[in-house]
Amino acid sequence: MPKATLNDLDELEKQNIALSLWMKEFNAKKIPKGVKKRILSKKNSPESFGERMHHRVQDLLDNPDSFTPSYRKRYEKLLEHCNSLTSIQAYALNHLLGMDSSRGYHYIPDESNLEFPRDFAPQLGYQVGWHFFVGNCRDTRRREYGILVSFYRYSLLPPEMAHSFGLSDWDNQIFEMQLAIARAGEEHLQARPFAIAGTTGLLNFSNQPFHYQAGNNRIISEKEDELFPLRVQAWGVNQGGGEDVEMEVDLGFSSEKDFLLQGNKGCLPCCCGVGTLYYSATNLRMEPGSIIKLDGEEITLTQGQFWFDHQWGNALEPLGNSRCKVARAANVLTKTSHSRGWDWFMAQFDGNREMTMYAPHTDENLAYYWQAGEEPPGTMIVAVKGQYIDAEHNVVDMRGNLKIDKWVKSIKSSNPENYFITNTWYPDHWEFQFEDMVPEDIRHFTLTPIVSGGQTGYNASGAQYSEGGVYIRNPDGRLLGKGFAESVYYADAHGNIFHLAGLPDTPEMRKLMEPPEPSALLKLKGALYMAWPPNQRKLKNMLEKCLEQGLPMDLIK
Repeated sequence: MPKATLNDLDELEKQNIALSLWMKEFNAKKIPKGVKKRILSKKNSPESFGERMHHRVQDLLDNPDSFTPSYRKRYEKLLEHCNSLTSIQAYALNHLLGMDSSRGYHYIPDESNLEFPRDFAPQLGYQVGWHFFVGNCRDTRRREYGILVSFYRYSLLPPEMAHSFGLSDWDNQIFEMQLAIARAGEEHLQARPFAIAGTTGLLNFSNQPFHYQAGNNRIISEKEDELFPLRVQAWGVNQGGGEDVEMEVDLGFSSEKDFLLQGNKGCLPCCCGVGTLYYSATNLRMEPGSIIKLDGEEITLTQGQFWFDHQWGNALEPLGNSRCKVARAANVLTKTSHSRGWDWFMAQFDGNREMTMYAPHTDENLAYYWQAGEEPPGTMIVAVKGQYIDAEHNVVDMRGNLKIDKWVKSIKSSNPENYFITNTWYPDHWEFQFEDMVPEDIRHFTLTPIVSGGQTGYNASGAQYSEGGVYIRNPDGRLLGKGFAESVYYADAHGNIFHLAGLPDTPEMRKLMEPPEPSALLKLKGALYMAWPPNQRKLKNMLEKCLEQGLPMDLIK
């Protein structure tokens, strides 16, 4: 049998490797020798990804979580497709697992245990995590831009399971990068998403100083024991328009404020082994020497203000079970929620003041999600929570209402061959009204995108989102500042995920992906378990602690 070569790789895998190394077209001669050896190794082969994914699904099938509706039929069907998988197929298939997929990862602590510089690093024992930069800037001609760069990683297997296959924690990762640039008044450009496996040898990290690299994309700190100042370098190709547009950023950032510990001292939330740990740098200043390149034009940036998030945890992709048995038993007795997703915002006002706002999707607003008809949805009103940070870095929790009354349809894709156009309606104007916990001049304001036509993009796993720069104005239209708006899980992603996972998009497959309902017997078992007074006390204590963490209640489930 002839020896495998790089040119024998799956076409999408070749494209992803090329993009990570800043190549528009795959060229085997430009792959570093050590990386080539790793790419062609057994650990990186479709047979090995298939074997590992088969073991993962079989383990879930053989050892179901207690007090959890059965995923047996779904898992039996998925096993039929696990004989041979590329890394992107394994990654997409992971997003089709059930609530029981949250087990086996590092346990989220009951209280935040953030420690620096340790927690600048990617935390590989948790299911997901990201280093995320968004902000607005201006060039020498006073043209304005919104920029997003996100380094996102996903642990394909729980750590102990990965180690049993001889994988290191980095081998076990799938990495994807998001890069988007929008020039005010023009088109929103999103680089074609790519995903690469740690088994390719293309992922590298070192601390002291922080250096995180995926192919040729990197985040590099300039000092030991400090995250800032740092540089972010990334490249990609927008393929959604008439012609391809190459995009590159080389951005320097310094931090003006202490880290914001999101939620309860960095827990958002920490509840029964699931949730996230989360901190932000809310007021990054762009350093001299920052540039972007668009379609061959090098653009010098002179002014900019950005936001940084590092967040990691379990039970987000896919949504996962609480690791507390009593919580699972109680949830069997409650109505199943069918909503997921969120709207997230950062706002940077004059006077070195910032806000971060979050509105989780709710069952009451299901009529506004997955909408792809001819007419846009009506007006959606939803409760919103967040934190206000003043110039001295005093932090105040805040609550208010969000009204969305304008929508824009997603009619393009940065790579239509693999990331299908969804025709989904997305929010295109946001109006906030907060209570008196924030200064009067910023209690009532609107966000409007800096471009028309929408700001949608795709995760490499197939899910679509919207994210881009916005102007902040008061009700009279006066500019108050700039920010970013993010909308997630408005589109039905199943078609894209099935395609990327190599699964048929059939009514049978769609039916298997619906959340299973608990059987009458499971409800009876749950009722009997919860009838015992000690279990009732356990639940009461757990809920009190979780609610103190500012818990999105769907994360208990």
